[in-house]
Amino acid sequence: MKNETQLSLHESQPPAIHQPQGPNIALMLQGVIDKGVTAENAQALTTLCDLFQKVEAKNAEREFNAAFVALQRELPVIVASSTIPNRGKYERYEDVWRQVCDPIQKNGFSVSYSQYADEKRITVKCHLRHVAGHSQTTEFSVRLGGRADSETQADCKASTTAKRNSLLQALNIVIRQDIFQSDEADATIEGGCITETQVADLRALVDETKSDKAKFLDFAGAKSFEEIPASRFADLAEMLNRKRK
Repeated sequence: MKNETQLSLHESQPPAIHQPQGPNIALMLQGVIDKGVTAENAQALTTLCDLFQKVEAKNAEREFNAAFVALQRELPVIVASSTIPNRGKYERYEDVWRQVCDPIQKNGFSVSYSQYADEKRITVKCHLRHVAGHSQTTEFSVRLGGRADSETQADCKASTTAKRNSLLQALNIVIRQDIFQSDEADATIEGGCITETQVADLRALVDETKSDKAKFLDFAGAKSFEEIPASRFADLAEMLNRKRK
């Protein structure tokens, strides 16, 4: 008889994946190989190899999706902890990673990054890979030339920001903003407004995509770029980046 701990652990596991019924491509392929490759069966061997690769890729994708569902059950809602003066709070990449790395690895995933840049912006790609062999890539672009003590620091800052946001989007991570607590602030308003660098990023994207500024601000729920809520930045930037592409 199962005790309560065993039952709880069992129930927390993701549902089993039901493999589709059909011919075993691997056995068919092995049968052709065992008979010896000839001019007559070479085409059949090529067809079976292609089919086998497609079946394996589909199975890997199925395992990825099931594991991703389990992963999202375990990902926390992260509470922002780094204070930005007059802006609310922010969660740094390293603090985000500290809270999500265990569930990521537990469910068979790994994360890596690559990046490229042009004269205007840097783009970081977040590669989410699963042990079954399937992977997905999410990219995020940030405008170069933000405020910093040097151009190198500005570039590094842009790279880190793009890296952080690509991870957040790849995993659909929620960052809960802090609430302003002051005599003049409305305590029902969550978080703050976007930073000066983010204002510049959105202005540049709006100009580059020739978007209507008034309609964009109305969609963002703000009267000016400086009043756009920090919680909207990632979605707005992603929307404009898609339009730019």
